[in-house]
Amino acid sequence: MKNLTFLFVSLAALLLAGCQSLDISDERPNNVQYIEKTDAAWQTHLQKIKAIKAYSASGQLGYISAKERFSSRFDWQYNNPRAYTLFLSSTISSSTLKFQMHANGMTISDNKGNQRSEADAKMLLREIVGMDIPLEQFATWLKGEPNERADYKVGANHLLAGFGYPIDGTLWTADYLNYHTDQSVALPKDILLKNAEQTLKIRVDSWKY
Repeated sequence: MKNLTFLFVSLAALLLAGCQSLDISDERPNNVQYIEKTDAAWQTHLQKIKAIKAYSASGQLGYISAKERFSSRFDWQYNNPRAYTLFLSSTISSSTLKFQMHANGMTISDNKGNQRSEADAKMLLREIVGMDIPLEQFATWLKGEPNERADYKVGANHLLAGFGYPIDGTLWTADYLNYHTDQSVALPKDILLKNAEQTLKIRVDSWKY
């Protein structure tokens, strides 16, 4: 098991180290104008977002913590909370990591034939790559759908501007910096996710739904 973990960690370091940093600021914006959550255009958009159950997105992500700092290409394919796949890949080699969620937990595999499965998906992601992100919420956060019981803000563009959401005693904040507006439903382009110890910068290049 230790040898397998070492192989995964070595591969993760290889594929993640070669990617350029995202040109998204680490700092939260402070000049955003907000409108009421009851805004009709926002409520219409929110219903469209909720109607998107299965979708895929691809782009680049950057991760920063006291112990880790990396960026990678990503491909996210989501069907439901127990059926989704996250691919991480290098821009300078053929190395890939595949995170596949299924009924019994998560399986991580690479293009070298290594594989590891655990019931605790967050633990596995933290052990192999070093990321500690809320996978249970990631699917809705990525498409710009807030928890309606959470503290969220709507921007003057009638789209989600940001929110704060506590998970296991840790407050996560999200800021939606730019959107793809040249499609039937406006979906996020640049997202900044943060807590006191971690920063996750996401740029989505393309959406399919």
